[in-house]
Amino acid sequence: MADPVSGREAGTLSGMTEREAQEFNGLFMTSFLVFVGIAIVAHILVWIWRPWLQTPEVSQASLDTAQSLLTMLS
Repeated sequence: MADPVSGREAGTLSGMTEREAQEFNGLFMTSFLVFVGIAIVAHILVWIWRPWLQTPEVSQASLDTAQSLLTMLS
């Protein structure tokens, strides 16, 4: 049932209509995925710069792999 004063559906926890809730969810998911994408790229760049939890030999091998990948991309 819609509230005659506000025009909103009564009984929802957020007070939003179904359309407003879907729009908010879409914006939230988009911004969340952008944030996660930026975080993943940042972690990869830091891993290339200073690998953690590795021996020096493995670190050199991962740097060589990263350099070859970057060479292929450019």
